[in-house]
Amino acid sequence: MGSESYPHAIELLITADGGGSNGSRVRLWKVEIQKLADEIGIPITICHFPPGTSKWNKIEHRLFSFISMNWRGHRWSAT
Repeated sequence: MGSESYPHAIELLITADGGGSNGSRVRLWKVEIQKLADEIGIPITICHFPPGTSKWNKIEHRLFSFISMNWRGHRWSAT
């Protein structure tokens, strides 16, 4: 999808919340991003927002209402 819109891109910038599974200290996140960079053949730069500040991530912020609607009525457990 992105390669069709930006066929001449020479790098990729990803903004992400600094907490949770895509945090800056999570090894698996780094390994998988490196695999993606190797696969697509361009460097990837990650800019992490401090934990809990994803409201400043424009893409993620736009998805909050849809995520909330999807979760409405679901029971969650700690297990």
